[in-house]
Amino acid sequence: MSKFLTSTGTDFINSASNSALTMMTSYKVAPTPQNYHLWYTHAAQSDFELSKTLENVITKKVPFNDDLNDKLYEKFFSQEKELKAVSETGAKFQKEVAKIVSIIKDVGEDTSNHSKALAEHVDTISDFEGAEELKAVIKLILDDTDKIKQQSEKLENKLVESTERIKGLQVNLDNARLESRTDALTNIGNRKYFNEQLEELMEKYKSEHQEFCLIICDIDYFKKFNDTFGHQVGDQVLKVVAHVIKNEAQDVGFPARYGGEEFAILLPNTGTDGGAIIAEMIRKIISQRTIKNRATGVNFGKITMSFGIATIHGNEPASDLIERADEALYLAKQNGRNRVQSELDLIGEHKPVAVKASA
Repeated sequence: MSKFLTSTGTDFINSASNSALTMMTSYKVAPTPQNYHLWYTHAAQSDFELSKTLENVITKKVPFNDDLNDKLYEKFFSQEKELKAVSETGAKFQKEVAKIVSIIKDVGEDTSNHSKALAEHVDTISDFEGAEELKAVIKLILDDTDKIKQQSEKLENKLVESTERIKGLQVNLDNARLESRTDALTNIGNRKYFNEQLEELMEKYKSEHQEFCLIICDIDYFKKFNDTFGHQVGDQVLKVVAHVIKNEAQDVGFPARYGGEEFAILLPNTGTDGGAIIAEMIRKIISQRTIKNRATGVNFGKITMSFGIATIHGNEPASDLIERADEALYLAKQNGRNRVQSELDLIGEHKPVAVKASA
């Protein structure tokens, strides 16, 4: 992935903007607003799936024609923006309806109180010339007031019904957003979920200096499970691993399936040592698991995983953080697998956390 010098504020924006325009010119991308949005996001390195897709297209030397540009934008922005816009609009409208219902309730109560008081006063009006006519007028006012109250109640009921419908639509939208961020096989966050959480943590780090670390891990010899026992067994292994990671990390961070047999965990307010403790806990639990065929009792063997950890530093882009975690993971593989290694191991600052792999 291309890297760009970054800083906070205007310098970062200008750098990403210039890089986006340069790349668009180089690859003959039409200078439309949506194309600029796409390439600016790539230049700013804020959506790694988008960047990976663009780089694959570039590597294959596929021309960026109008049709391809539209498909890319639709894939990464249009549907998501529409969902978000509808969801936000629905939430705002729901609040406004709730305010109107409250006002109508207050008006209805006031009207009812005034009607009651007026009715009580009618009975206290003494007999005098024209008293009967006055009482008749007051009764007409009371009738009209009662009609207003009934209409207010009907309107209130209709608004309450509308609010309930909006709530139902809101739930459906929220479920759709959740589903689009959930990996169908493992039932934990997918790559889009990971990218969003990483972007939020990066923003908090820049604005509030809130530290966070990244754990990248994958299943040792995963290809063996698929090649030897078939993809169904491989899928079962992924589900078991995801279940453990979710149980151990969801209360303290954001676990996700990063891709294939690789998983990632983002840990807010956590440094390298804290991340190593969590990674080691997950490693131990998984290494004790054995995959068996429930029907036949056939033992498919134990699962082990390797882990790499890195913590955010300075004004670096998120891609540097991911790269260091990847390098630490690669080091764990080199050193025998079934172990936890951090970015500190890359410069030899301390010993690895876990024991050598038994496999």
